[in-house]
Amino acid sequence: MGPLMLDVSGYELDAEEREIIQHPTVGGIIFFSRNYHDRQQLRALTKDIRKTANRPLLIAVDQEGGRVQRFREGFTLLPPAKAFASQQNGLELAKQGGWLMAAELLAMDIDLSLAPVLDLGFDCKAIGDRAFSDDPQQIIKYASQFILGMKQAGMATTGKHFPGHGGVIEDSHLETPVDPRNNIKQQDMTVFSQLINDGLLDAMMPAHVIFDAYDNQPASGSEYWLKNVLRGDLNFKGVIFSDDLNMKGADVLGSYSERAIAAQQAGCDMVMLCNNRAGAVQALDGLPQTQVTCLEALCKKSTGEYKDLVKTRMWQDNQQAISKLAQSWQEQQS
Repeated sequence: MGPLMLDVSGYELDAEEREIIQHPTVGGIIFFSRNYHDRQQLRALTKDIRKTANRPLLIAVDQEGGRVQRFREGFTLLPPAKAFASQQNGLELAKQGGWLMAAELLAMDIDLSLAPVLDLGFDCKAIGDRAFSDDPQQIIKYASQFILGMKQAGMATTGKHFPGHGGVIEDSHLETPVDPRNNIKQQDMTVFSQLINDGLLDAMMPAHVIFDAYDNQPASGSEYWLKNVLRGDLNFKGVIFSDDLNMKGADVLGSYSERAIAAQQAGCDMVMLCNNRAGAVQALDGLPQTQVTCLEALCKKSTGEYKDLVKTRMWQDNQQAISKLAQSWQEQQS
């Protein structure tokens, strides 16, 4: 599988997208809300992408819940991570939520929801209620259950945003935040460290944040964070994704081609560039045509169709519980 993950523009593939998907450097496609009209259309798009590629290809989406849920109508409405800790049976609900989110996507032939968010606290504009808690031990508890649910459904897990995006207010979609703290390894990173030790994380996504007490590059383009700390100190053996290199947080890494190369050289196995066709083509032309064998471990196993999933008792029980939580959370926030 190639090292580049890209997006597509709409409900169907256009001629240029077909050509791009066939390029051997492309190893993944990530969906956004604009790619979803209904389940029938989504299933057709996914089938067309796989047929066009004619080789293994990762198909991913951000379907965390709350404000970051790309597919809504026709799928279960999911609560944000913060909602689970508000319930007496929150650990059970977290496991149900992870299973439900994963099972519904797998039944649509989508490999990954890039989840869970493991960042600490709710103050960052990019994170907010996407975080489980502002306490590392609580995050470990709830995220572990959410992950176990995902794995029970058959989906690989992606922890983000290493080593922790929660200590800055700024949104890395819009600028490059700088976190001046010198204790992040003893605070935010303990969540990632524990879940790696527990064998719960299959992939990792670093933050477009500069931690200038340690290094002058954002973690997404930093050999220090990815090779020395994540691979070396934490002994992480899974896949490393870059976050979207079209985000303003990655601007300091240079042109789109330079960003992709910098992230790959820093230690990312797969780099992502979305919502910028010209930039994606630059990255496509700039990256060496390498194949990344570790990505195949993230591909979904064969599952039933969505119409079969919704007939199961497990889906019905979990769907009822999670829908109730999502609705009550929305009512509390309004």
